[in-house]
Amino acid sequence: MKSITFGYLLDKLLYLSRQKKTALAKTLGYDISYISKWTSGKNLPIPKNINSICEMTSKFIVNSSAQEDIKNIKEYFEIDENLNSKKELEIYLEELLRESYAYTAKKSVSIKTKEVYWEDDCNSVIHVNPRLRKPYLDKEIEKYINKSNKLNLILCANLNKLCENDKISIADIKKELFSKYNNIEPKVKIMLGFDGDNDDIVFNTIMIINMISIHPNMDFEIYNCQVDSNSIISVVRDLVLYTANFTKDKRCLLSTTSMDKSAVEDMYYSLETILKNQGNPIFEKKKLINIIKEKTYTQYFMTQDLRWLIGSISELFMPPDLFMEVANSLFDDSKMLEEISKINIVLQNITYKSKIKVLIYASELKKYISSGKIKFFNKSIELNFEQRKKHINYLKNIILNNPNIEIKLVDGDFVEYFKDNKNTSLYLSKNVKLIQTDYDDKTSDYVIIKDKEFKKMCDIFYKNIWEEDRDIIIDDKDEIIDILEKELTYVSIINENF
Repeated sequence: MKSITFGYLLDKLLYLSRQKKTALAKTLGYDISYISKWTSGKNLPIPKNINSICEMTSKFIVNSSAQEDIKNIKEYFEIDENLNSKKELEIYLEELLRESYAYTAKKSVSIKTKEVYWEDDCNSVIHVNPRLRKPYLDKEIEKYINKSNKLNLILCANLNKLCENDKISIADIKKELFSKYNNIEPKVKIMLGFDGDNDDIVFNTIMIINMISIHPNMDFEIYNCQVDSNSIISVVRDLVLYTANFTKDKRCLLSTTSMDKSAVEDMYYSLETILKNQGNPIFEKKKLINIIKEKTYTQYFMTQDLRWLIGSISELFMPPDLFMEVANSLFDDSKMLEEISKINIVLQNITYKSKIKVLIYASELKKYISSGKIKFFNKSIELNFEQRKKHINYLKNIILNNPNIEIKLVDGDFVEYFKDNKNTSLYLSKNVKLIQTDYDDKTSDYVIIKDKEFKKMCDIFYKNIWEEDRDIIIDDKDEIIDILEKELTYVSIINENF
């Protein structure tokens, strides 16, 4: 393999497969000291044994790796996803090991590998081969984060000039930080540019919506910064700087990781200055109590061109008496209840008589009918079967008798990668655009979309998923009614049996 040493490649394969040098040494029949010298770059295997070593090592890596490890190996080395069989992967890794051995043996200077690169007195390490650029940007800095209980991260990238894998890397940062670093409070700022052709509007919009909605308590901000470059810059204050440059066809050409303290500090504060002078926050978080008392919620439902993507079943399409019954069970603030009562009047007398386009995730609808779990103004509550039945029958009546309200079911996922994420609710109108964040015990926030460019992006996204003939969209009224009635009947039978 060109542009990387045998020792570094071997060490990286062990890391990605989560295997120890002792296990490889046992497989190859060598003392562990030999393996350590190979990975450190002090020695190389002798030429006459290299073929069998590469073959046995590749088999060991593949056979000892879990499915998730195999996925990480493929992503790290940008191996074709269609290469599915273990045998094919073994052959591929064997060839990589042979190439890197040939490259290392040919070098006339002393070998510098991973162990040397990452000493604190080194400035940087550069990868030229695109296959070696690790896609998970947060994992790239994992070893540095462990040295500190602080994490201040700024990432800068043009969304429309990245391939899907790189966008997924950015999308996963929040989730990875939340799951791995419970002992710190990360502070993250994402600078996104939207220049260029937005040829993947559905993926890009769902990606940003997910980044906004999950783990709403995290200090995580997204800005529109008019970034127009073929690069990613990621810097963790006081720790590490990561950059990657891309060709026009979105392939990585070069990546650099630096721990030079002056370079890291200069880049961090340069990006902060750009944010301060040019950054437009994409969203603003609002507490539930404020969204109601400041009449933002009412204002939204009184505007024109209402379009809803309902990810979790909420207070919408509830009969008025049930609406207030649930409200009184959740809130004891008289002013809050007064405003909610006004919202109920607006919904029944204005909103449900307006033209509305509604997409509801079928899985969430079925889940609600079965469990009774609902988000009433983003606060979780469980309704009994009679309450659910009343709610669904009211919805059925609207579908059958209100020609102004068009309802379609989403029976699947718009983007396969995000299928395991919670479905997020998006509420669009001519002037106001809201996102419902994931509810937890600490927060029931909503998000108001502020950036004009992202507002326009959401409008195009909704038009796309509404108008395109997708296999996952159910728009036949009779079929929708049939789904609702069958689900109600099934749950009714279960309840009667118990």
